[in-house]
Amino acid sequence: GASEPDPVLPLRIVADARIRQVLPWLGKASYLALFGGFLMTDVLLLRCLLAAGYTGLTSYHLLQVRPLRIPLVGSWIFLWVNAGMAMLMVRDRYFLLGEDDAKVYSEHFEATMSVADFKTLMAQGETRVAAEQEVIVKRGEVADLAIILEGSAEVRFDRGRTTTIGVGGMAGEIGFVSGSPASATVTMAPGSRYVIWPREGLRRALAEEPALEKGLQLVIGRELMRKLAADVWFNDALKQELAPAE
Repeated sequence: GASEPDPVLPLRIVADARIRQVLPWLGKASYLALFGGFLMTDVLLLRCLLAAGYTGLTSYHLLQVRPLRIPLVGSWIFLWVNAGMAMLMVRDRYFLLGEDDAKVYSEHFEATMSVADFKTLMAQGETRVAAEQEVIVKRGEVADLAIILEGSAEVRFDRGRTTTIGVGGMAGEIGFVSGSPASATVTMAPGSRYVIWPREGLRRALAEEPALEKGLQLVIGRELMRKLAADVWFNDALKQELAPAE
């Protein structure tokens, strides 16, 4: 005959008719959450859905009249592993950055680098507000790297040609990559807020942090594609700046 009931929880709970009716749906929902987790491209969402799925599976096994101990323990372990990793990621993503840095990260860097790498990047730079017109890149000189957080900047090429960089735009990114002198002068508008990274110090930091270097390369690549698509550059100036340094 059937083996004797051997529940983990009191028999009166696991034998309740309402529990027996809900239990199959709990199991299905748990596996659906696990399946959904593996479809997530965001690692935090993946961890959260896996934690939810394993919470459901742990409950499913706990509520059995004759629970299988090994799947129960396995589900319980995977629950805490994924919940713990999710909590660490929430801490890193949302609680280890100040309000201003968190905004900069979410708007400009989250897609390409971790919070830890972003903090390393920001430690190499300086956030400034232009009290008046402020030149941050000079034509003919190798430029530092900058990104505009608020406001705008005028880019002045030779023969009086100009264009404008807005919020999220970068300055000095081509020279940072190629080492060539800038083909234009970039002037911040009064009241604009930006981050600027001294070129040599940042390059030394990148040499020690391969993941940060890769993330910043992706940011710069995205910026170059945006400017090409928006026809921000004049072709002759672009060719000049892309030429490798002597």
